[in-house]
Amino acid sequence: METRANHVVIGSFVLVVVIGLFGFVLWLAKIEIDQEFAYYRVTFVEAVSGLSLGGDVRYNGIPVGAVTAIEIARDDPSKVQVTLEVARETPVRADTVAKLELQGITGVAFIQLGGGSAAAGPPKPGPNGELPLLRSERSAIQAFFAGAPELINRAIILVEAVTKLANEDNREAFGNILTNMDDLSSRLAKRGPELEQMLGDLQQIAGQTNQLMGRLNSLIDGADATLSVARGTLSAADSLMEGELRQTLSDLSAASQQFEAVGKELHTLVADNRQGLTAFSNDGLLELTRFLEEARVLISSASLLIEDLQSDPAQFLFGDQGGGFEAK
Repeated sequence: METRANHVVIGSFVLVVVIGLFGFVLWLAKIEIDQEFAYYRVTFVEAVSGLSLGGDVRYNGIPVGAVTAIEIARDDPSKVQVTLEVARETPVRADTVAKLELQGITGVAFIQLGGGSAAAGPPKPGPNGELPLLRSERSAIQAFFAGAPELINRAIILVEAVTKLANEDNREAFGNILTNMDDLSSRLAKRGPELEQMLGDLQQIAGQTNQLMGRLNSLIDGADATLSVARGTLSAADSLMEGELRQTLSDLSAASQQFEAVGKELHTLVADNRQGLTAFSNDGLLELTRFLEEARVLISSASLLIEDLQSDPAQFLFGDQGGGFEAK
């Protein structure tokens, strides 16, 4: 009886679990049906190594969909056509860029969507009702895979060159070089005191050189000061030449112009009074000479008269009265 009861309990538990799983599956299916997707095409020019069906599609690092198809382009076998299933609310724009990125160090690739501006608007379908085409760019992963063969070839060439370089003869030469370097370092160690003395002499020479340079700098400073004084003197001379000498020359020029004007006026005056001047020089000059002689005689007489008047004015006015007055 107890065994039958246990079987009933176990059977009931299993039935509940199966029903729960069935309901969970239906719930997931409902979510998948209710969710709406948008589909886009991306054309990659180079290989899409590491990308597989069901691979992630991310927008700025956030998972938004999956890869639903990977096929070679019909019009160009060097290109790969990839179909993306992306949640419809993802802000994919006409200028959104798709790149192939690598997830960690696992080698699994995924599609990274990024960029795009709101003004660009949503991508438009193709001419024949084809899915909208997104622009792709070469990622660092694709560049690495594209350049890997060339890089490997160069590495092989480098290894071959190193192998040739490290042959028996070169190894012997390298050994000799190391031996010579060891011998040289030993000799330098033995002559350490001489090297120290040489370094001390060099330091002393450097100190004397510094002193000499200081003196030269002082001499240069003095020369600069002298040049500054000379430059100031020249500037003052230039100022004098520019100021006073120019003013003097200007005054001389003005005076010469005035003398020239006076000369012209005298010339005009002489030309206008040439007849009168000629008559004056012939007759008037003689009469002027006589007039001056008579004036000189008149002035002499007047001088004597004034002296007499000053010496005895009564005698000059009343004459000689030697008899005096008679009293009555």
